[in-house]
Amino acid sequence: MTTTADATLLTGPATPSEPTVLAAWTATLVRALDAHGLDGMALACQAGIDPALFAVDDARLPLARTTELWRLAVEATGDPCFGIEVSRFVRPTTFNALGLGIVASETFREALDRVVRYATVVLSPSMETAVKDERGQLVYSGHAVPGLPRPSYESIEAICASIVRTARFLMEREVSPCEVRLQRPERPPSDRFERFFRCPVHYGSDHYRIAFDAAVADRLLPTRHADLGSVADRMAEDYVERVRSSGRLTDQVREVVARALVDGEPTQSAVAARLAMSCRTMQRRLQEESTTFRDVVADVRIALAKQLMRSERLPTNLIAERLGFSDTAAFRRAFKRRTGMTAGEFSAQMR
Repeated sequence: MTTTADATLLTGPATPSEPTVLAAWTATLVRALDAHGLDGMALACQAGIDPALFAVDDARLPLARTTELWRLAVEATGDPCFGIEVSRFVRPTTFNALGLGIVASETFREALDRVVRYATVVLSPSMETAVKDERGQLVYSGHAVPGLPRPSYESIEAICASIVRTARFLMEREVSPCEVRLQRPERPPSDRFERFFRCPVHYGSDHYRIAFDAAVADRLLPTRHADLGSVADRMAEDYVERVRSSGRLTDQVREVVARALVDGEPTQSAVAARLAMSCRTMQRRLQEESTTFRDVVADVRIALAKQLMRSERLPTNLIAERLGFSDTAAFRRAFKRRTGMTAGEFSAQMR
């Protein structure tokens, strides 16, 4: 088996700009398919995944390939709720050292904090996650990072199901969330989500959400072990750093800019500070990757505009306002310059 040091070089045919998924997590999908009498490895090959990577410690796969495997899996099984089944095949080492840290946590709250802190272990980037308190509930939430490819509904539902299975393992089997929200547009034909989560499940949400009773989440866990938790954190931090350093700076800047655009105009100095480097260093490294900060911001704005036209069908004046363009005409000129078509033509294609 390949060592951790070698594994970062064996990520398959992904390009540096693509989000990546931990291969060991995708392997749970393959095992679930095998358990259903299907050839999981053959479907992985059909999705363009090299099965040899499943035997490589810490290897990563392109998100686009794993998304295609999820599509093939749902098609082959005929089960839109297959994510629930996949969560059954998670192993203690599936999530690298993060799995050890979760089990060693003092409380389930601490376990969820680790899930958020080291989310890059599983998927990098594409999802923004958080844990917060709301009226006596501990809420785990996640949403897609604007401008980046979105994971499949089923893959994130499998992660949500894994979190709930972990809660039942660490605390007690009767534990259930207070509420679950899924981005899946509508309820599937069966009630499997309701039966599994044993709580109200809402569909068509703009984010994923699992709410637990905070008092239950703060109970001491019988598996807690502070020293093991610290060791696991150091290992997870090392892995996350390797994942981040293996990607292009352009993609890291895109991610920060996409988040900053929600609150206003992203400045070069603020983005550089967020990435712990000087403006000059960021400029130089972006130039080495044949781009500039201005071009990255422009590309992210147009990617967000396309997303708003697809998902919310907003008129151009509102999109221009939301994304910080000086006026609607400036937005239209930028859109035509970056895409080769007018915003109206793009909207017509979507319709």
